[in-house]
Amino acid sequence: MLSPSTKIGVGVIGVGSIALDHASAILQLGHSIVAACATSENSPRWKQFKKMAPEARFFSDIDALLEDTDVEKIVVCLPWFITEGVLAKLLVSSKQILIEKPVALSANALEDLLALPGIDVSNKIVGFNRRFYSSVQTLKERINKGGIKTVEISISESVARLGEKFGPSIIPNILVYNSCHILDTSIYLLGELKLIKKYSLSKNEKSLSFQSSFSFLETDSGVPVSLIITEENPLPVGIRILFDDETTWHLSPMEQLNVFKGYDVIDPVDGDNIRKYVPQKILTVVEDNEFKPGFLEQMKFFLEGHKSNLNANLPE
Repeated sequence: MLSPSTKIGVGVIGVGSIALDHASAILQLGHSIVAACATSENSPRWKQFKKMAPEARFFSDIDALLEDTDVEKIVVCLPWFITEGVLAKLLVSSKQILIEKPVALSANALEDLLALPGIDVSNKIVGFNRRFYSSVQTLKERINKGGIKTVEISISESVARLGEKFGPSIIPNILVYNSCHILDTSIYLLGELKLIKKYSLSKNEKSLSFQSSFSFLETDSGVPVSLIITEENPLPVGIRILFDDETTWHLSPMEQLNVFKGYDVIDPVDGDNIRKYVPQKILTVVEDNEFKPGFLEQMKFFLEGHKSNLNANLPE
């Protein structure tokens, strides 16, 4: 148990399903949820959240929660289309805030918000929880040793499913809502990526506002990277990296890292005249799923990590 002097009072803005995942991590670490902001005390989501965090006081106004003296740190879990509209007031707050993605729906909108007077991002982080996966950290350690030959990044979005769940307005925003998970992890692992060539692929008539693409990218050190972003096509979504030690490291799904070296050769037999070459798996790292993957580690970093500049101390 944490002592009263180390127990942090957390405020949560938004009380949907992701807020429950964050709340579970906060409470597991021994901290308190002292306040939460929701649309109504009578809403089913607030009642469900209150069961998990009975100490939380109800707020209907974001400004009031931001100013509450009992709230030391804040977690923002608003619907995907709302956060951009309140981002300015979050960024001028002196409190440390973890903001669920997407923080804005376009680069231009985000740049305009960051240019406003009084903005302070030094104590704010975006909830890219995949950076905290043990699978991602293991791959990051291997990358740091050098020897990358080439990288493949594959993203296939279920546009129809997302459209049914959120409505047609989500479709042109799928990149910032969903694809951003793998894109951010790729940049975290590889550093800045320079665009060399981009091909726009043919559009599906059912989702004309989603643009599939195939791109050639390059790391700062000149490593070639291919990136495919498509819709509905079945493929092993994730990040595959080939190294010069003849190993292949594959995050797919992102919660599982498989490492291969060499082949098992299966010779033809009666009734099956095809020789098979099966990659030999030498390592598997699977993310713990007791909590939503990465959430517990991310929350521990946010609540208990370095307090002066969160962005500078993201897992490296």
